[in-house]
Amino acid sequence: MNQVLRWLTGLVLLPGAVLGVTAVVVSGWAGRLPERIPNKGGGGRPVLSTLATEPLITVGLTVITGLWLLGVVVFFLARLLPAPAVHWARTVTQLVVAVLVTALCGALLLVLASALDARSPEEVRTPSALFTVGLPVAVLVVGAFAFALAGRRSSGLPVAGVPPADAVRFPLAKGERVLWSEHRVLRPLVWAAAGQALIGVVMAVVFGLSLGAGYAPVGLVVALTAAMTLAVSRYRLVVDEHAVRVATGPFRREFPLTTVEHATSSPLDAGDWLAAGVLYGYGTVMTPAPGSAVRLVFADGSRFTVGCEDADTLAALINSLRHRQHTA
Repeated sequence: MNQVLRWLTGLVLLPGAVLGVTAVVVSGWAGRLPERIPNKGGGGRPVLSTLATEPLITVGLTVITGLWLLGVVVFFLARLLPAPAVHWARTVTQLVVAVLVTALCGALLLVLASALDARSPEEVRTPSALFTVGLPVAVLVVGAFAFALAGRRSSGLPVAGVPPADAVRFPLAKGERVLWSEHRVLRPLVWAAAGQALIGVVMAVVFGLSLGAGYAPVGLVVALTAAMTLAVSRYRLVVDEHAVRVATGPFRREFPLTTVEHATSSPLDAGDWLAAGVLYGYGTVMTPAPGSAVRLVFADGSRFTVGCEDADTLAALINSLRHRQHTA
């Protein structure tokens, strides 16, 4: 699929469809809703305060539309970022817009569905367990679809010329095949995911006992965030005679070796690692932790930093592959 069509689908058509369906459903429910719904209480508990239903719908849909349009503006402003960061920023924007629009539309439908055919705020029911469980699942599915639509970023980099003569390298025989492969599990993120899952279980129990069984599935939202944290807990780096490939969970970058002018070892201390986006440009660094790293230098002057176990050796290997490629 053409990249422009991918962006159009993920940023415009997908959130627009969710918002449009929500507006149509809410319009169809208009005659079945009470004038006011509970703000505090309801669902079998004393109603302490209420909200006017019609303004809630109007304000809710307006806010969701405003957030959607704000996301579109941010998407287009991303072109002002350094070239390597544009695709990353647009992917995040598309993902956030899709998730926010789906979550807020779902929350609005969840609140209104429990008030259908109620004649007063006191008759408003507890949200159905099916609806409560379905909402986070729908958010996850839409988010995954929006992320998939973003696709991988084409390097868009020019072919590099002659490698610098002073680049550190070691001799490689003609036809000799080499492969550098690293796989790391980021244990702090694994523990964080376990903590999120535990909190989700506790929330489900507490909400179920204190607010009713219908609210227990709310803990699934936190459990889903645990799954997302776990997804980015793996780091992979692969270098061969064709490309440099690096990934943190589902976030992947690939640079054809023909676009790399040379590589240098560039260790990152804790301070530089934390501020890497500010120091080197957003979307130009992918290192799982402070320590040894290799900086790829491209023909257009842009750079990209990857984390590795032995920066000096990997930088020399990349330079050696480039030199052999150029002299072949």
